Amino acid sequence: MSGIANSITTRGLEYAYKRLNGEAIKEAVDQDGIHAYIDQCAKLAAGTGLVSGMGGLVTMVLGMGADVTNTVTQQFRVTLAVIYHRTGRHTVSSEEFFKIVGLSLGISAGAKGLQYGAKLLTKKIAASLAKKLSSRAAARIVPVLGAVTGAGINYAFIRSQGKALLAMDDKIFKDLEA
Repeated sequence: MSGIANSITTRGLEYAYKRLNGEAIKEAVDQDGIHAYIDQCAKLAAGTGLVSGMGGLVTMVLGMGADVTNTVTQQFRVTLAVIYHRTGRHTVSSEEFFKIVGLSLGISAGAKGLQYGAKLLTKKIAASLAKKLSSRAAARIVPVLGAVTGAGINYAFIRSQGKALLAMDDKIFKDLEA
């Protein structure tokens, strides 16, 4: 990713984090349970994957920005929901939040603290997400098949993130500042 694109993406991730509604996520998890919440977020992500792949190349190009934005938003919602489920906290600092996001994507941030500065970690997360989400774009070029593929990819990605977050060691969540 170029420096400019990476900067824009990093700012976008930080913006998405700031827009999370922790209280609404807490209420939904309390009402429906963590697994139902993860499934709901996966279905919401699948919706934009379906639309962005429906018309082949044209809708993929026009819809890719909305699809990526929605998929990242759903991933962030799932991350905060699991943090709440595991700790009882529905608000965490951006450093703590991005540490958990990074770990769920396989980016080591250290067990006791950030090996990377917060900015470097969000850049690594942005690069990882861009790679994961854009590498699957070619399958969306074929109309109709692209819709099914796009929906399936997004659904599976969000579900896998939920599963990875739920499988994390309790110590990772206990290390979050009180």
